Amino acid sequence: MIATVTLNAMLDKTVRLKSLRRGTIQRAAEMSMVAGGKGINVARQLTVLGAATVATGFVGGETGAMIRKSLDADRVPHDFVETETLTREGVTYREDNGMVTSVFEPPASVAPREAEQLISKVTGMMAKSSWIVCSGSSPCADSDDVFCVLVSKARQMGRKTVLDSYGPALKRGWKEVPTLVKPNRQEYAATFASNLRGIRSIRMALDEALNLGIEYVVMTDGPGPTFAASRDGYWKVQSPRIRTVNPVGSGDVMIAGVLYGLEQGWDFVRSLVFASAAGVANAQVWDVARCTLEDIANIEASINVEKLAWS
Repeated sequence: MIATVTLNAMLDKTVRLKSLRRGTIQRAAEMSMVAGGKGINVARQLTVLGAATVATGFVGGETGAMIRKSLDADRVPHDFVETETLTREGVTYREDNGMVTSVFEPPASVAPREAEQLISKVTGMMAKSSWIVCSGSSPCADSDDVFCVLVSKARQMGRKTVLDSYGPALKRGWKEVPTLVKPNRQEYAATFASNLRGIRSIRMALDEALNLGIEYVVMTDGPGPTFAASRDGYWKVQSPRIRTVNPVGSGDVMIAGVLYGLEQGWDFVRSLVFASAAGVANAQVWDVARCTLEDIANIEASINVEKLAWS
């Protein structure tokens, strides 16, 4: 089983309308809601691929209940810690001309005792989990150490971990040596005050992770190339140019793809190609983290992977 942890979940609403006109009252043509948050996206995609998973993290109030209901509808197993504060909402306005405008509420606070409850819950899941995915931002200072503690506990129990975050949660969790890290290039640079403008600086960042003991590093850069590394070498992965419909969640779908591949017994490079194709498939449609094996297979051949002659 793969357990995913989301500290900063969100009820994600999409409103479709002909055009967004400020200062007026408008009626939407369509509205949809879905459970949002990076770890939740990973769990939904794993479920679509047929992998055993469970989503956990913090949810609270009416929006938390709606997140649970959405996951039930998608048949995604979940086991959250209930918070006293209301889970945030986000609204995305999608205009017919392709323009997208998103407004997210401020993150809800988490009480120290709720953070301890989540750590205890996830620690209990580790006995039945092959991977623990720590994904997304931390909503407040009282939850900044949750990922750090979970990575440490998982390592002590011989469990593998993924860390995909930024800010204090990434910086602290990184030091505990997760199995796989998937930093976004811009978020890595901001978190570690690092200049990643050239290939040399990217190589140094990959090496720092490997030298720390991290097994797999995947550094994404939106539509740009992905750079990846393991003890077996370094790779540059370039996806085909596409008409992007909605890039949200593509990084989360990549994580699901890598883990799906590794759990199938594939090597890292094959898993990386599959994951990259999954990210492309996700960006081509509006719905987040719902790519089928057929969707991904149709794109795999167009993924260009190059082993870099770095020594």
